Amino acid sequence: MERYISQLIEDLDEVANNPPPKPYIEPPPHMYNDPVNAELALVPFKTIEEWTGIKQEVFPDITQLQGNQWGRLNDAIFRVYASLNLELIDAPPDIPPEALYEALTFCWDQPVQYLPSSGMDLELCTYDHETCPYGEYCDCQNDRQENEQDDQVLSQLRDIDELPF
Repeated sequence: MERYISQLIEDLDEVANNPPPKPYIEPPPHMYNDPVNAELALVPFKTIEEWTGIKQEVFPDITQLQGNQWGRLNDAIFRVYASLNLELIDAPPDIPPEALYEALTFCWDQPVQYLPSSGMDLELCTYDHETCPYGEYCDCQNDRQENEQDDQVLSQLRDIDELPF
């Protein structure tokens, strides 16, 4: 398995060192002087698999990895993200490398935009504790409870007939 992992990391590094060509877009006349927004509006969403040419199926199942293989693969995936100007912004700080690997590879087929000029923030959390790829390490359950409490307070305020202002 170590030989396979090494080859996969080489393939990921090849993509990281040779990102896809910058998508050609012809900005409409009203966006000609605003290429960043034109890029955002016109570059299509494709899966990371499509942008890189590396299929999701090539990533070994988490049960086949051991030692520092998770961390090495995570590092290679983050190098690919950097080459695509993607930034994962919602990874829990205390997530172990094996759980992070599982989340990164599970979401490999998530559509993203390749925005060389401005980049894209990538969020993997679904805000549903049942389906969140971070599993028990995500605080989306806490966020949902806080949002529900905020909704209850707003509902109570709407029920008040006389407001003090």
